[in-house]
Amino acid sequence: MKYIILGVAGLLMLGGCVGQPRPMPKPKPVVKEEPKPKPKPAPVKHYKKGEVPPLPEREVDVDLDNVVDQAAAEVLNDDNVVQEMP
Repeated sequence: MKYIILGVAGLLMLGGCVGQPRPMPKPKPVVKEEPKPKPKPAPVKHYKKGEVPPLPEREVDVDLDNVVDQAAAEVLNDDNVVQEMP
């Protein structure tokens, strides 16, 4: 009997909490996106018929064999003996 009374009292308390109306969520304000300005395209240089555009600068070729030989000569003596590191 004791548990029945406690159970009914608990249900009444929970029923009172559930029956309360919940507040309606506030609508979010409408955010208008401003159109971003489009970047202007880079100007294209048009050449006349028969006119040749200038060539790009030439890259300097590096002789890797020569560089390796110089580095080896600095490290090795004429006798091909490795120098001691200081």
